[in-house]
Amino acid sequence: MMEIKDLKKNFNQLKEILAYSNTGSDNELFISLYLLVNPKRVSKQEYTSKLNSMIVEKKSEIEQSQNYSSQQKKDVLDMLNLIKIFINEQYRPKSGKTLLLYAFKREIINIIELPFTIKSKLIIDPKPHTQILRTILSSTPKYGVLVLDREKAQLLTIYLGEIEDFIEAFVSDVPPKVNYRSQLAFKEKNILARIEEKLHHFFKYLNERLLAHLREFKFDYLIIAGRKDIIPQFLNYLHSFLQSRHIGSIFAEPDEPPSTIREKANKLIENFEKRQKDTLVDKLIDEYNTHGLGVLGIEGVVKALMMEQAKQIIFDEDFFAEGYVCQECGYISLKKENNCKYCKGKIVYYSDVTDEIIETALKQGCELVSVSGNQRLVEAGNIGAVLRFIAY
Repeated sequence: MMEIKDLKKNFNQLKEILAYSNTGSDNELFISLYLLVNPKRVSKQEYTSKLNSMIVEKKSEIEQSQNYSSQQKKDVLDMLNLIKIFINEQYRPKSGKTLLLYAFKREIINIIELPFTIKSKLIIDPKPHTQILRTILSSTPKYGVLVLDREKAQLLTIYLGEIEDFIEAFVSDVPPKVNYRSQLAFKEKNILARIEEKLHHFFKYLNERLLAHLREFKFDYLIIAGRKDIIPQFLNYLHSFLQSRHIGSIFAEPDEPPSTIREKANKLIENFEKRQKDTLVDKLIDEYNTHGLGVLGIEGVVKALMMEQAKQIIFDEDFFAEGYVCQECGYISLKKENNCKYCKGKIVYYSDVTDEIIETALKQGCELVSVSGNQRLVEAGNIGAVLRFIAY
């Protein structure tokens, strides 16, 4: 069985695919497969059935298409059969939710399990479809989680839904309990004052260390985890810079396992990111588009990219569109043209041109925002862009 690679640990091995440029023969085609394999949502029978139906549909399209040569058709059909056999007979899901598979020159060249849900789709184009991977790298933040009680604390980071690193551990000299009967020589107020003073210094030190790690770009946002009685106390110590990055708190016991902390944090992160993205969509539609600094729909976005106007691209994760791309200069068109109107280069058909849109946007330094389930964006054309300037 072929090795299934983990996105986070083996992403360096994908650099060749991400940097791939088909500057040689026009006859080679890539097959990119996204297949929902989450055991909690689909069974093996369901995902193999979905794959088989996609392959049948794609074979019919390929055989009837005038955009591929006879040799290309033969190679693609052979690769589709190879993928079908592999998924049906050899593949077993591990911990991922979506399988990403690349095939090229009649071989399966890369298999990755992604830790999030993506709609199943099968794409055949001159280049590997890397839209999802590029979007992940360019837009996925890292979250710092401070787990604390009165005696100790630890700072860890969550990236792509998994605990990536334990950055630092802290130990306090604040006593967990006070036995007043054994300390009758002291007044109760003095004992409490000493405890509160130690706790004050501990919280102050934690605040300083968090601020240092944030300034060193070790995380983008902050989550506080702890008991209900201690979180409000600690939040009073947060520096204003940390407060601006604090997205919420989760209640946890000191001895809670990391897996439970991760699950609670991920729920908070999911809600936070959805609110952020919904706000961006509302701002694009209500503000930027209204005042001319935004465009909605595929035609407006492509035009903005060709004029290098786009600052931010917001798109539905299930969005796709057919199009044509110049092999020489990267010009994108939604209509068939014999030659590029800019450099006269050859125009190549893409069954899904969104990958080229994403690549062009990245080259221009655009921010990419992938949105799921926002009805306003879907009704507005599934994709939009915030512009750097208005072209007159």
